[in-house]
Amino acid sequence: MLRNSQGQILQQKLSPQAIQAQLLLAIPTIALDQEIKKQLEDNPVLEDENVTDERIEESPENVFPDDNWNPGSGRSNNSDYDQEERTEYLINKQNKQRESPLEQVYKLGLSNDEILVAEEILGNLESNGYLNITLSEITGIIKDKYNIDIPISIVEDVLKTVQRLDPPGIAARDLKECLSIQLNELKIDEPDRELSLKMINEYFDEFKLKHFEKLAKLLEVSVGKIDELFEIIHRLNPSPGKQDSAADYIYPDFIIKESEGKLRIELNNDSNPQVRISKKYLDLLKDRNTDKDTKEFLKNKVESARWFLNAIQSRKDTMLKVMNAIAFRQEEFFFSHGENLKPMFEKDIADDISMDISTVSRVVRGKYVQTDFGIFELKYFFSGGMKTDSGEDVSNKILKEKIREFIARENKLKPLSDDKLMEILNKEGFNIARRTVAKYREAMKIPKATLRRKITAE
Repeated sequence: MLRNSQGQILQQKLSPQAIQAQLLLAIPTIALDQEIKKQLEDNPVLEDENVTDERIEESPENVFPDDNWNPGSGRSNNSDYDQEERTEYLINKQNKQRESPLEQVYKLGLSNDEILVAEEILGNLESNGYLNITLSEITGIIKDKYNIDIPISIVEDVLKTVQRLDPPGIAARDLKECLSIQLNELKIDEPDRELSLKMINEYFDEFKLKHFEKLAKLLEVSVGKIDELFEIIHRLNPSPGKQDSAADYIYPDFIIKESEGKLRIELNNDSNPQVRISKKYLDLLKDRNTDKDTKEFLKNKVESARWFLNAIQSRKDTMLKVMNAIAFRQEEFFFSHGENLKPMFEKDIADDISMDISTVSRVVRGKYVQTDFGIFELKYFFSGGMKTDSGEDVSNKILKEKIREFIARENKLKPLSDDKLMEILNKEGFNIARRTVAKYREAMKIPKATLRRKITAE
């Protein structure tokens, strides 16, 4: 028997303003450019400071879709198009630009913990869009960063939510899962969907090898039907992370230069439109002759515009604070042109600037800094470390580069085993275990010695 009941649940949700602030902080500079353009399109009271005089002198009523309407009186010479319809037109203008997965996450109404999980999932994707770390590792990262215990079940639910975002298949853990997610989203006949999913999930080896006749027998269909199913699957995207070619282009968010023995840090905002609130609309808002509905509409738009401008300024201030703190801790790295990277954690920077670690995490994710000796992702500067025999702290990234260097120089007929690499590193003063060498080698996707061995010298 069904019963209706009422109850109260305390759940922390983010306000639209907080969501927008998080988004602005998390997106890189090149995406900020698109967000500003989006706001310019959506909010008529915002304008580009670099627009021509003719654009500035445009009449405010041109924003509305009726040339015969006088905004001062709120009356139209066209009785078929009244004030309410004009206002509704502006309020319901839709931005057709494609949203990033991160933007989509912030608009789902998730709890703070769920947003942290989604951010870690998206922040740990490979360039092809796959998630190559386990859910347990994600909970460990969140525990280390924020000292929050999040159940695996929550992480699993959030992962499923992320995988349904655009592009479909993002955050899949392997090709089978990626194709299955896309098949479930594809608009095809249900029998074809079920057969395709069965072929992918139960007979994947036969599918990879294109054993049409064997698949036909296993699925109890004709070879012609198998050919049709292959056509469906070939429409899917095996690398959803590479769907946008612009994603491969790196636009540095910071520029660091050495000047007179000091580091000069600046935000790379040259391409971003400089926006302001239009004086014309502020005057129209103050005008006593402006009707009530128009004033209410403009008031909301002006408040939204002011909040957006403040959020952009806050983003700049926060990003510079974080980058300055990174540069201070990694000063030797910049002055030595990349030779002395120190161990550093996001918590260290959060403590230095008295900010929450989630704020630091959003700033460093997906951002890049340009130096005189190359471009580096901000996440590059964060790593654990170890002490050498001399007591010096060394980043594990330095150890990885050492391992890569030794392997690059090895005799391909007799490649270096993990034990041998450990011995070499120990002789150079690095107290490192064989299992750690193996872990670093695997993280760099370098095969073990037996698989690197060549039969004859090249």
